[in-house]
Amino acid sequence: MARNNTISRRLYRILLRSCRQGVAIPNKENSIDNVDYLLLQPPMDPRKYGFAKIVKARRGQTSNLPTANNTSSRIHGNDVGMAMEVLRFVHMELGGDASDDLNHYYLGLTEDENDKNDDPSSSAGVATGRHSEGHYTQFLDEDEERAEELTGTYGDVLENDADADELEFDESFLASTNDLMNAIRIAFRAPLVPPTPADEETWPKQTIIQRRHRDAIDVSNLLSEQLRMWSGKSSISFDLERGVRVVATSSCLMRSSVGVGVSGLDKQSYKFAYRIRVENIADLLDAKEQQRPSYDSGESSVEHRAIQLLGRTWRISECRQKNEKPSSVLQRLLEDGAFMKENNQEDETEEERIEVQVVNEPRTGAVGHLPVLGPGEVFEYMSGAELSTPTGQMEGCFHMANVDMQTTDSAHVGNPVEALSWAQDDERRFEAKVGKFGFLVDDYNES
Repeated sequence: MARNNTISRRLYRILLRSCRQGVAIPNKENSIDNVDYLLLQPPMDPRKYGFAKIVKARRGQTSNLPTANNTSSRIHGNDVGMAMEVLRFVHMELGGDASDDLNHYYLGLTEDENDKNDDPSSSAGVATGRHSEGHYTQFLDEDEERAEELTGTYGDVLENDADADELEFDESFLASTNDLMNAIRIAFRAPLVPPTPADEETWPKQTIIQRRHRDAIDVSNLLSEQLRMWSGKSSISFDLERGVRVVATSSCLMRSSVGVGVSGLDKQSYKFAYRIRVENIADLLDAKEQQRPSYDSGESSVEHRAIQLLGRTWRISECRQKNEKPSSVLQRLLEDGAFMKENNQEDETEEERIEVQVVNEPRTGAVGHLPVLGPGEVFEYMSGAELSTPTGQMEGCFHMANVDMQTTDSAHVGNPVEALSWAQDDERRFEAKVGKFGFLVDDYNES
């Protein structure tokens, strides 16, 4: 037992240190009010290129949650719920089922206590009403051949389908360092119960402890992978006046040879995907400031609380060594002294960013959609860019408007959209910044 305690303490400290230090390192430009964030997200699936959805953000609504866990009882308010969202994400990424009773496993709650604290507005809910026509359930682009190819994997666009709730579950979760550390504290001080209540009589305590140790090691590997996906490839942008948060991440899907350049070196092409999350955080600001009326308190409380995405502007850049032409990488190596100093010391290569593409589409939404988001809703989509270099970056803004969510529906390109008829200087129109996020091939080494 002493050996198990030693292993538990070491794993606990390793995970806490990973949260405190590991999350801080890649957040040099993402720290907001000294809070570091990490988007817990599934890997980008190339088959979901062009995919879009609207979901209810995972907010961890479990206020006044009773618990038998001494540690979680010291974590007050919504912090327990946010930590449990972290644990749910981890559970599902490691092969668990969404229906598994994590409140019993980690908090020791009985079935009656779980039923008592079910929250109908919890994060697993689907944005309904304005989006119930199924526009976002499974978006396939206008390429009919590609749509048919993807249909075999994802199914047709669902309309009033019983499976829509499962498909619309928000797979990602923006967690703070505090959320991650609270999740670790709860997990390590959880009651020693087996994964399911049915196993309680057959699982000895030693087996349960060993299972927890294996889980901790798996979580450490998962956290490392999440940090790799986030570091150098992400940005978080806030517009606190308008109540908008935009999170952007990227991933290299593939690289390929596209021929031989004039210098004799293979020309490479790098296809990057990026995941964009546009979120209406008015509910978070209300909860923090306690100044504006509640989201559900009546008509006056929701007027102009919704936002509509009207279009986007992007600036995409490639990172190249100075004075280097895109098709003549080898030329620099053939020049005497180009990569070595006269004293035979390595040169510090200077890079410059070359803008290679500008997308200015202020009226065509994103991937064909002009979504309307109420407080607590997220519009997420996946698109991409192709570069000739292994590193680059992207930044820009979304053209948006404050709209009345009771009278404004989400739209497709080509549908009539009232906000597009407003003057450019109309105070209801605004731009939501999207900070720089990087394109980076993971195994790229400048040397």
